[in-house]
Amino acid sequence: MKRKLTMQFLFWNVIILFLIQFVFFAVNILSVHKGMAFSKNFYNFTFSTAEFSQKYRDKLINGPQSFNLNEDDIKVLTENNIWLQVLDSSNREIYNVNKPKEIPTEYLAGELVDYTVNGWKMPKPSTIHTVVFNKSGQKYSMILGFPIEKISQRVLVFSEENIKFYFSLIILTFALTILMGYLFSRKLATPIVDIIDNIKILSQGKFKIKSIKKIGVYTEVNENINKLAKKLEENEEERKSIDKLKEEWIANIAHDLKTPLASVNGYAQLLLSDDYHLEDKDVKRYGEIIINKTEYIQELINDLSLIYKFKNKVIPLKLERENIVNITRETVIDILNNPVYSDRNININYDSEEIYICCDKKYIKRALCNFLFNAIVHNPKDTIVDINISENNGVIIEIKDNGNGIKEEDLKSLFHRYYRATNTGESHKGSGLGMAISKEIIEVHNGEIEVFSKVSEGTKIVMKCKLESDGVSNPT
Repeated sequence: MKRKLTMQFLFWNVIILFLIQFVFFAVNILSVHKGMAFSKNFYNFTFSTAEFSQKYRDKLINGPQSFNLNEDDIKVLTENNIWLQVLDSSNREIYNVNKPKEIPTEYLAGELVDYTVNGWKMPKPSTIHTVVFNKSGQKYSMILGFPIEKISQRVLVFSEENIKFYFSLIILTFALTILMGYLFSRKLATPIVDIIDNIKILSQGKFKIKSIKKIGVYTEVNENINKLAKKLEENEEERKSIDKLKEEWIANIAHDLKTPLASVNGYAQLLLSDDYHLEDKDVKRYGEIIINKTEYIQELINDLSLIYKFKNKVIPLKLERENIVNITRETVIDILNNPVYSDRNININYDSEEIYICCDKKYIKRALCNFLFNAIVHNPKDTIVDINISENNGVIIEIKDNGNGIKEEDLKSLFHRYYRATNTGESHKGSGLGMAISKEIIEVHNGEIEVFSKVSEGTKIVMKCKLESDGVSNPT
């Protein structure tokens, strides 16, 4: 993989650099006889001085014997600061247009060659182009002088030494291109290969990925992959924990169903058996046991159904204006009226007798009841439970106890659907869904819930609900 990526990067690097070199040499070669002018009446484009000179040569050949150009041709030369000179066979001037006074009227043969190669040597620097032509059997020379600051001329000379030099330069450049391209490509490919390897590791369900030090431009990609690996690992640990809780929960539910079903079956057989003579009080007592057991089974089934409805957002809420203080008071009275919990110490404190929220009373009462039972059944009988109701950008309900507290590992799982504490005792068996259901109830009313606890110090549950005026959305 690494070698493949390196070769791909190298290939494209070489191609790009080669194209750059090709364009560079092409532009230099083509520019030998090319230039640029800026007059609006002349040429605002790249042009050939040779073609321009040929045009005026033809005009001189086909024109009068005195070599007079027309007004339009003279205007073009004058406006663009171009001068023209016609020489006879002895290199003496016989005609000129716009010629600067510094330009001589007679040349030596060697001077013309020298001026053509290097226009800066002229008395008035100019880029000149010389054309030789015949007219009426006589030999003439035409010189066109272009502004040297606008039109430059370069002479490209190819000799054996030059050719060797250029070929050596090309080979050296090509070699350096390959070397630098390879090193650059390798530097790019190495971290990519490591990143791909880490992705493969993650795809295999493994989260211990390789550490990449020299990552360069891929730093952000690598950081995100590391974050992803950490997140996936956390999710996997959470999944395993939930699966474990689920298995334990299923086993507990199966046991909780098996035990009352066995009792129901046993007492039903006694009632139907002809082998035993039962008195009326025994029949009544057995009937009450069967009813209690079936009610317990029904409670488990109802909790299972309710958590399913919450999970799938199919709980219809009957929203009404309710006094949360009265709802809390009714919930506490219902609990204390149970002989099992009549001796428990539950206090209610509130800022006002009337604090209203928009809610479904049945479900809010269910949530409060679950939280209070959680505070009662997991703590000694002398535990004090305080309920505080206040208004502060909404309604805040605190349920605080000074009991045993909750371990950190249990606190994390408190609202899991499959969590059930192990120290519940026989007095209050449940499905393990109570706290999860209560949390769903608060959240479906657009509320929030937090739990704070320390072992041996107690637990505090804080619910934040919207005021009546804020309203609440119905999930259905």
